[in-house]
Amino acid sequence: MDTSYREDVKAMVDSLVLGMPGVKGGKAFGFPAYKINGKVFAFVVTHGVTIKLPETQVQALADARAECSIFGPEEGILWKSWLLIDHADAASFADDIELFEQSVQFVLG
Repeated sequence: MDTSYREDVKAMVDSLVLGMPGVKGGKAFGFPAYKINGKVFAFVVTHGVTIKLPETQVQALADARAECSIFGPEEGILWKSWLLIDHADAASFADDIELFEQSVQFVLG
């Protein structure tokens, strides 16, 4: 599995989430990941960032936003509660701060 990722995306996501209370960096599936209480809520992947949200919200965002899709780690496999966000410009992830915050809350339960 290709575990390459864009350093500029990782740096931007680091700046957005590592200051949130309780959030720690780590690894998931060989990619840089972000955890709350030991649970992964986001990770940087080859084509952007994937974050965990309720399936209905993931589907709605995938339908509404061109840069969003349901994350699939392999061809033909979809993780329906994981949203992939792929911005060409890493700075655009700052516009998704509310989604990162919602992901933290969702994972916390």
